[in-house]
Amino acid sequence: MSRTWKTRAMAAAGAMLVTAAGVQGVAQALGSAPEAAATSVATATSVDATVAKDLQFTREEERMARDLYTALAAKYDQAVPFSRIKLSEQRHFDAVGTLLTRYGVSDPSAGKAAGTYAYPELQKLYDGWLAQGNTSLDSAYDVGIALEKRDVADLKKIAAGTKDDTAKTLFTRLGTASEQHLAAFEAAAAGELPADGSGGGWMGGRQGNGQMGGMTGRGDGSRMGPGAGTGQGGRMGPGAGPGTGDCPMADDDES
Repeated sequence: MSRTWKTRAMAAAGAMLVTAAGVQGVAQALGSAPEAAATSVATATSVDATVAKDLQFTREEERMARDLYTALAAKYDQAVPFSRIKLSEQRHFDAVGTLLTRYGVSDPSAGKAAGTYAYPELQKLYDGWLAQGNTSLDSAYDVGIALEKRDVADLKKIAAGTKDDTAKTLFTRLGTASEQHLAAFEAAAAGELPADGSGGGWMGGRQGNGQMGGMTGRGDGSRMGPGAGTGQGGRMGPGAGPGTGDCPMADDDES
């Protein structure tokens, strides 16, 4: 199926598209952050050193994803999902920063311009993905897919190995949001998501019956696009809602 950055109708009714995650979105290579990277970044004494390192790497990774999606959105006339997900990445970046401050861990992103990163691994990924994404919108979708697939695998691994409950909640929710971002990029690549965000109920309903994030829902007010969408799928029902007060993350992640 050919793809274009111009507006397209949905390829099939009921296609599963990304929804609001309830919290924060992508983090990548957390369990394999290079030991020698960002040697000037200090770790905290009030939290496990591994958790501190993972938070620092995630902070930079979230900024890298935000910067990459911002650049690609600008390249392709604010095409979705880049123009939507870049806003999620900013919230994720902020959420990690909140936890860094709480634990007294230094911020590796402080003073760094967009496109420059403390970790050589992230710098290489950004440079390569930006070059690839700038060749065509199809290639840009592939970049989003590659980034989010990597994030999903790595976040699951690091969340499973994290003993700090608050950090574990953060990493888990980042992974959940990353899965939803991946669904959006895959839908766009398959021609099932109009590049301008038109079409019915892209983000699902805002209210529902206890689901943290529904799929392509017909709820009370669709998040994106003028249509009502199809299917059921709630945003904030009585059974889910925000995380505990311990977790420094917003409960309204508009991926």
